[in-house]
Amino acid sequence: MNTYNNYIMFLSDLMAIEPPTVIYQKDGKAYYGNGRKAESFQLKPSAKATTIVKENRIYVDLDKFKDEIDLYLSLAHEVRHCAQYQAINDVGLADIATPEMLKIWKKELKEYKGSENEGYEAQHIELDAFAFAWFIGVSVFGVELHLNGVRSGKQLLSRYIQFISNNYSLEELRDCLEYSGFAYNRNQA
Repeated sequence: MNTYNNYIMFLSDLMAIEPPTVIYQKDGKAYYGNGRKAESFQLKPSAKATTIVKENRIYVDLDKFKDEIDLYLSLAHEVRHCAQYQAINDVGLADIATPEMLKIWKKELKEYKGSENEGYEAQHIELDAFAFAWFIGVSVFGVELHLNGVRSGKQLLSRYIQFISNNYSLEELRDCLEYSGFAYNRNQA
């Protein structure tokens, strides 16, 4: 569990945000990142994890992940949603998102389309979260997130990837990783 907590701290530190509360569920039993029991929850069939941005809370169903990398990249995606919400409220990420991005994120977070809706993956907030997860996958884990599910908005997605890649240096990544204590070992899964 410490590994997940350290990873959440790494992502939060990297984006200078208030770390979200994460609730994990395995075999129908839910618990907080510190191991305390939590109330079990039900996600939509199309979701492995979901974020309640106004509460800075992420729900993760560990039974739905194919492997540890899948989980880590999904966590990066969900923590990015927390950062987006905090950014539109002048916390953390606001200094690296353009004013245009913030305006779009604010509108989309108000009128959010869930994963069961057509056009879900073409929303700017989703493209940005996919791009951030892709960046973390390549930079931290040496794996490329396959974005085959993103059918529309591919050109916009590549712009988000470029924007994110330009805003985080490898030195910054290393510093945040070291500070968080997160260390990934491919044999831990």
